[in-house]
Amino acid sequence: MAAAVTGLLSLNSCNGGKQISGTLDDAGNDSLSVFIYNARTNDLALADTVVAKNGKINIGFKDTAAFFVYVTPLGNANGTASPVLMLPGEKVKVSGSISDPVFSGTEISDGIASFGEFGKIQEEFQNLYKKAMTIAEDDIIGQQSISAEHQSLLTKRDSIFFSYVQANPDDLTSGYLTLFMNPEKGLESYNMLGSGVKESAMGAMLSDLADQFASSLLREKNKSEIQPGKTAPDFSLKDIDGNMRTLSSFRGKYVLLDFWGKWCYWCMKGMPDMKKYYEKYSDKIEFVGIDCNDSEEVWKKTVQEEGLTWTNLYNGDSRAIPDSYAIEGFPTKILIDREGKIVQVFVGESEELYNKLDELF
Repeated sequence: MAAAVTGLLSLNSCNGGKQISGTLDDAGNDSLSVFIYNARTNDLALADTVVAKNGKINIGFKDTAAFFVYVTPLGNANGTASPVLMLPGEKVKVSGSISDPVFSGTEISDGIASFGEFGKIQEEFQNLYKKAMTIAEDDIIGQQSISAEHQSLLTKRDSIFFSYVQANPDDLTSGYLTLFMNPEKGLESYNMLGSGVKESAMGAMLSDLADQFASSLLREKNKSEIQPGKTAPDFSLKDIDGNMRTLSSFRGKYVLLDFWGKWCYWCMKGMPDMKKYYEKYSDKIEFVGIDCNDSEEVWKKTVQEEGLTWTNLYNGDSRAIPDSYAIEGFPTKILIDREGKIVQVFVGESEELYNKLDELF
């Protein structure tokens, strides 16, 4: 559990003037866990406890950003309780039970409460989840049926939420509903939102989400081009010495692109085998590591400490090149032939890549 950020939160059971206050019917005099996540980064900003008094609770914290706040049974970071999205300066009333809290008093919470379809869709997802739990893992037909029902429910949810946004583009609740949508409808929804919503305290989070939606749609579009026999997209990135390198400069030699990051456990776990096979076949193939989502300092330090002697390029957090290669997971390794055409794509760390190299060389 993450340590509390000093001075961020003041929790107690009886003081007034807090951002979240009210009565939970089943809280009694119990201690409850409070988890506060930065809504934009999803980082846990604080985890602490509050003691109820005859079911009454009061929670106060420094609302410097938009936060998702969970109140759950003690110690349960992944409880069933729904979160409340808190924007700076807002105060929320809570009622109901610990497992099914009801929030009111803000534009979003009141908007969700009046939008009856939100609760209905939530209930349908919960019922489908319960049904899925009764299907055995080896019941292929049953699993396929659940998957089809789930996809149908996702489509239904997006259609209902999208209709609300169309009718209420200047409503903060529309911004909130956009958070739940799949990329295609979600991006359409974001583009319809009024300037007041986009410039609100949740605006940065929505903008980030719109970028993620666009990135996801582009990756999906590019999947058809990242197939065996297709020409690998060219790119230009900086190497460890600060020189710009292109994929086309390796033409005439096999190339293995490795999309990786220091933060990625399986990327680093696979480095010993990568080093072994580079030493084995370096006269026949060039490995090209493309570091993603690390700082430049971490990248350079890792390359040096791990002894990665092949070509290493720095991508940072830009999505342009990973999206052009439809990268959805790390590590992803892409084998390219002497003519610059894709031979095979390997997602994750496995023996399949190395078997392929042995087969080729």
